[in-house]
Amino acid sequence: MLRSLRVLVPLILLLVLALLVIPVFPRTETASVEVGSTEPGETSHQDSLQERQSSQPRTLLGENLSSETEKAARQADSATKVKIWLTVPRLGLKNVAVRSGSTQADLDREGILRMDASGLPWEEGSNTFIAGHALGFEWTRVKYAFRDLEQMKPGDEIFVRDSAGNKYTFRVYDRMTVRPEDYWVTYPEPGRTLISLQSCVPIPTFENRLVVRGELVS
Repeated sequence: MLRSLRVLVPLILLLVLALLVIPVFPRTETASVEVGSTEPGETSHQDSLQERQSSQPRTLLGENLSSETEKAARQADSATKVKIWLTVPRLGLKNVAVRSGSTQADLDREGILRMDASGLPWEEGSNTFIAGHALGFEWTRVKYAFRDLEQMKPGDEIFVRDSAGNKYTFRVYDRMTVRPEDYWVTYPEPGRTLISLQSCVPIPTFENRLVVRGELVS
């Protein structure tokens, strides 16, 4: 009996240690939109869009910054014409000018950015995709743009105004946490005209992306 215990105790200790060192991955939650699988040889709707929009980055922009990115952001031309102004009462944003861009340097400079390959509210069936920093940097134009994005709830309203003064109202219906590689969230969703707000979670690791979606109601 004593000999058996001498054998079992080290085995149990090894098992406990193994369980402790197994990495715990963050749960990826999806409220109502799921990634569709594609069989070999088939081309999905997202894949075909990706082929047509090959100039787009393949990962979602984030909160990380390198010295090269900072230099590019500080030197970048910020004269991109403003196409939309954003109001989100839940986030305390009112008539915030949103410029267009596609790079990390663009986002770091602006703090809030419409991905220039995404849609615009007046385009039926589009997905206006707006990325915003949770924190930003001391020289970022709009700091903390989407810091409280996790507080958005179904039914919350998002307002967009264009340069002609036209107003577009979206109502939040969905939110999801995805990986930076899940670039499909920037694509349109058939039958809907959308706006998507994206930021990084959780603070301070920023390893995932939170996306809040609203549908055009007026």
